[in-house]
Amino acid sequence: MAKLGAEDEQEENPVSATEMKTIIKSLLKTPPTHDSYHQLSRPEQVVIFRLRTGHNRMQQHLHKKLRAVPSSMCPCGDAEQDAAHILQDCRNLQPLRREIWTRPVPLHEKLHGPVEALHKTTSFITRAGLQV
Repeated sequence: MAKLGAEDEQEENPVSATEMKTIIKSLLKTPPTHDSYHQLSRPEQVVIFRLRTGHNRMQQHLHKKLRAVPSSMCPCGDAEQDAAHILQDCRNLQPLRREIWTRPVPLHEKLHGPVEALHKTTSFITRAGLQV
């Protein structure tokens, strides 16, 4: 087959090999993802990423992983300060939580939901004055 193709008259191709390689690579490149996380601003992505992974500045991580604080307890005294406690249960943040989420919202939706849910989560963290 290759011999038959080589015998055919070849058309002039003004595209260099390097340029053709660039064109082929661009055609094969996967399009950027447009999920809810990637629609956030960079600072919002950082907040959501840190909440999702637990690598943040909350007492639990600072105490257990870094030994930077004496206790992993939340200032409310009810539980260890982690993302789940802050977003769902902390009584000190209950009024703000009710203001931002008018109905009960599962933790998974707050961290992995649509872009509107992620905006609410980052707004909650910012308005609570928390550094994550």
